Amino acid sequence: MSTGHEQRPFAAVVLAAGRGQRMGRNKATLPWGPQTLLEAWVRRFVDQGAASVAVVLGADGALVQEQVDPGLPIAWATNEDVDGSGPRESLLLGLDALPADLPAFFTPVDVPVVAADTLRRMLEAWRGADEEPMALLPRIGDRTGHPVLACPALVQRLYEGERGDRIDELLAWSRRVLHVDVDDERVLANMNDPAQYANWAPTGGWEPS
Repeated sequence: MSTGHEQRPFAAVVLAAGRGQRMGRNKATLPWGPQTLLEAWVRRFVDQGAASVAVVLGADGALVQEQVDPGLPIAWATNEDVDGSGPRESLLLGLDALPADLPAFFTPVDVPVVAADTLRRMLEAWRGADEEPMALLPRIGDRTGHPVLACPALVQRLYEGERGDRIDELLAWSRRVLHVDVDDERVLANMNDPAQYANWAPTGGWEPS
C-alpha cells in the first residue's frame, strides 16, 4: 500500500553568482557535453521531478541567461552584492524565488553534475525517513559533498541567521543531518580552474586558451 511519500514534491537552487576569475569565464556557461554546465544541472534536477528550479546569478547574469535554453523551467534571482555577501545570502535569494515550504536541493554551479542515481538515493532516503531531518548530504566514506537537500527546518535556521553565516558550520553541529552513502565521486569534486574542469567535463568540453 502506497504511503504517498514517493509523491512528496521538492525544488532546487543552483548558485551561479560567482565571476569565475580563476576559470577565466563565467563557470555557468562552461560546455557540459551539448549544453552549458548550468543547463545540465537544471535538467538533472528537473528529470528527477523537481517542481521548480531557481538559479541565482551575479553581475553578469544577462550573459548567462542568453546562453540558456528558454524552455527550461527556471526561476531567476540576482545577488546584487556578490562581493559583500556569501553563499547563505545567495541561497536565500533562490529560496525566495521558489514555492514556500518545499525541501530544496542546493548546489554551487561550479561542481561536476552528479549522477541521477545520487539524487534518487537522496530522495528515497528523505521520503523514507521516519522523522524529517534538517538536511541530507551525500557521503563517500567519511566525507560529505554536494548537493545538499535542505528541509524546512534548515531553511528556517538560514533565515534566522546573520549575514555571512557559513552553511557548512550550521550543518556540522546538527544531529538532524542525514548522510546518504553514494558511490559517485563527483559529489566531492570541485572545478575551480581549467585543469579541474578538464578532469571532469564530458568529452567535447571547453578548451581554455
